[in-house]
Amino acid sequence: MGKILCRCLCAVVLIGAVVNFAAVFKTSPAFNSEVRAESVFGGWRVPNAAAHYDRSEYMLELGYTYLFEIGTTYDPVTGEPGIISIEELDARAHKAQDLIKQSLRLDPANASGWVYLAQAQGRISEIEAMRNSLERSWELAPNNVQLAPLRLQLVMQIYQTSMHAPEQVVALSDQEIASARQDVLILREQSPRYLESLIPESDPVRALLDDLGHANSSS
Repeated sequence: MGKILCRCLCAVVLIGAVVNFAAVFKTSPAFNSEVRAESVFGGWRVPNAAAHYDRSEYMLELGYTYLFEIGTTYDPVTGEPGIISIEELDARAHKAQDLIKQSLRLDPANASGWVYLAQAQGRISEIEAMRNSLERSWELAPNNVQLAPLRLQLVMQIYQTSMHAPEQVVALSDQEIASARQDVLILREQSPRYLESLIPESDPVRALLDDLGHANSSS
């Protein structure tokens, strides 16, 4: 009886392993060409090799490269970088947004992914969508020193939108201000020099950031 039970358990474990392997094989870009996408560099590979085995991370890496290589193109023969057109810039931002959304559908709890999505949306002036993505990142990781600078840059973009488009007066919400205060405080504690270099004193938004930091420090 014991041998039969042992054999049954081994069979269950073996079947489970086969099912898991099949799932990985089906969803991993390293094994399945159907889930691959073209990278900004050409081909399908991304710099982070581990992402080839995780579809969510793979899509995020692809979106990241489209987002942060957004001002550069590469000659298909020489590989030399060059300047791309405004139309191509816009197309890359949309591509980055699409890829990052695919990643977040698979892993909606990735705070970094929501920040990158907000950046892509900001590039194509989808301000309300950007604010929603930014809020999601704050909810998931309110005390993150790596994401704080990126989120503060987005806060500045929200604040400055009314300067570039007077017909669209944008006011930071109380929740956005409270979250930005926390990011400022984290940078003041962990990397004060970086905080000072993030926004020059001549920048009109600097006064807002200083007010946020001082208000939170005195509370």
